[in-house]
Amino acid sequence: MGFKYRLDRVQNLKEKFEDSARIELGKKVEERRKVEEDIIVLNKKIDSFSNEFRNEIKEAVSVTKLTNMIEYKKHLNEQLNKLFVELEKKVKEEETALENYLQAKREKDILQKLKDKRLEDYKMEEKRQEIKDLDEIARINHIIKKTNKKY
Repeated sequence: MGFKYRLDRVQNLKEKFEDSARIELGKKVEERRKVEEDIIVLNKKIDSFSNEFRNEIKEAVSVTKLTNMIEYKKHLNEQLNKLFVELEKKVKEEETALENYLQAKREKDILQKLKDKRLEDYKMEEKRQEIKDLDEIARINHIIKKTNKKY
């Protein structure tokens, strides 16, 4: 009779949970990176616009153009603020996904250790049984030899 682990189905399920949690964590990390990249791009855009704005102010600028430029800069800053709020949200989601992944990994690892322990116990019991069987064979052989010597 071979080793049978009764919690195999549960362990397989825990492995699937760990895989899904790892995939979800990867998605959250990628979403956070995308927002960070968007922030970098927007910051470059704001810096570029600020330089352009400074250059325009040095020259004679109409009030309408100046107003439009100020409004555009406000718009860019609002977008930046929204991206920072979104980044904060993505970081929290990533932390939650990381916790879920770590929990799933711990549960899977616990079941793996339990399986390893049970397998080790099974091997020890098999070895004990083998030694017991060999002792029994040796005892029977000894008895047979003893009885053969009497005859």
